[in-house]
Amino acid sequence: MDQFKKRSVIGSHHGRTMRTMTVPGLIAFSSGDWSAATDIYETGEALIVCIDVSGADPERISVVAEEQRLTIAGEREVPTPDDMRAVHRLEIERGRFEKRITLPMPVDVAAATSIHQHGFLVITLPKLKSRGKVRITVR
Repeated sequence: MDQFKKRSVIGSHHGRTMRTMTVPGLIAFSSGDWSAATDIYETGEALIVCIDVSGADPERISVVAEEQRLTIAGEREVPTPDDMRAVHRLEIERGRFEKRITLPMPVDVAAATSIHQHGFLVITLPKLKSRGKVRITVR
């Protein structure tokens, strides 16, 4: 194997490893026919979850946010020709998907937002500002 091909094979393996890497505390569980690729970022104010749902009807995607868990479910249907005789390559995942993500910190579910953009579902989950004990003044 020449050096270029060797680097290419190693690079693709490491890329796949990085794509499926999970940071402790960010545990994802998938069920269904396929698993939607997901990136999670943290800013000073929120967690940003970006999910590849290309081909899924945005109106048929379910997103349920809890204080420390996010569940995304839907279905992707890929049209096939009626007169298909053979399949020469089949790489696109299709069917039902469900992804459950344990979040690394509590989020304010009432302020959560989402947008479907260019085949990606982007969910913004503001961090919960107050948690635990709060002193209440009695009047």
